[in-house]
Amino acid sequence: MKDFLKRTIKPLLATLALSCAANTNAADLNELASFAKVPVESLQDALSQAVYQQKIIDAITRPGEAKPWWQYRKIFITVSRIQAGVNFYFENEKILLRAQNTYGIPAEIICAIVGVETLFGKNMGSWKVLDALYTLGFNYPKREAFFSKEFARFVYLANRENWSYDSIKGSYAGAMGMGQFMPSAYIDYAVDFDGDGHINLFTDKEDAIGSVANYFKGHGWQTGRGICYGVHPHNANVDALMKKQWDLTVEELYASGATTKVNLSPNQKVRLFSYDLENGSKSYVVGLNNFNTIMRYNTSPLYARAVFELSEFIAMNVDKIKRQRGIEVPHRSRIP
Repeated sequence: MKDFLKRTIKPLLATLALSCAANTNAADLNELASFAKVPVESLQDALSQAVYQQKIIDAITRPGEAKPWWQYRKIFITVSRIQAGVNFYFENEKILLRAQNTYGIPAEIICAIVGVETLFGKNMGSWKVLDALYTLGFNYPKREAFFSKEFARFVYLANRENWSYDSIKGSYAGAMGMGQFMPSAYIDYAVDFDGDGHINLFTDKEDAIGSVANYFKGHGWQTGRGICYGVHPHNANVDALMKKQWDLTVEELYASGATTKVNLSPNQKVRLFSYDLENGSKSYVVGLNNFNTIMRYNTSPLYARAVFELSEFIAMNVDKIKRQRGIEVPHRSRIP
């Protein structure tokens, strides 16, 4: 009986997968194949193995980024995560400093990304990436244009790396490895940082660290420049300022009556963000270009601020330990 069910149900599921894909508004398989530079037969093969997961739809409709800042912050800015970040730094200091020198990305920022994304590699996700990208690419109209392309690029990546389609695990959104790279990011920015001839973002810390740094460099990180600064709005019309998004200049910010803790160059473009505090009030932060670069990794302002704050705590504690060990610590400074 079990053998009979296997013989009948598996082909039925494969047919259903192809049928679901065909009935969505996703791009035609031939177009996807052309886009990802894979044979259409490879896409069909992957689709035949993919399984729709309702829990993925449920998860993406209630993301952590929907929480207010004060709740979101408690997830990522904890004593245990900061300590884990300090440990990760010292365990991988040579690699981190080499990445910092190669790509111009601060070691603490790389640490914070890996810390927020996967708790320094401890939680890289348990979903089959194939199922995640299929579910979102062919059964979630709101984001199908993005995820159907990521599905196709995952097929390309799996073929290139000789992965079986259903063997790779990741997040419910299909992100992979210590730094949670989507397939496109894996293809475009992952690097063989240890020079062993293979790119492995799952268990090779050198490749994972170098790849995060390369991603940031590729998305416009400005070495030595500031990230974000606190703002006192006073009587400024903060709603109007925030609506300008990245078209806001520092000159306009100051003209509104708002002030910052450091003096910023008047002509540079910035963006004002508000964050809900537990007491019902708000805190305001002005993000610079490098804050925007963090948001290229994840578009949530909550995420970007969490990465920034975690990086600051990691750096502060690393420097403290080095001084206790009698190691000279260079002054950390950034140009606003």
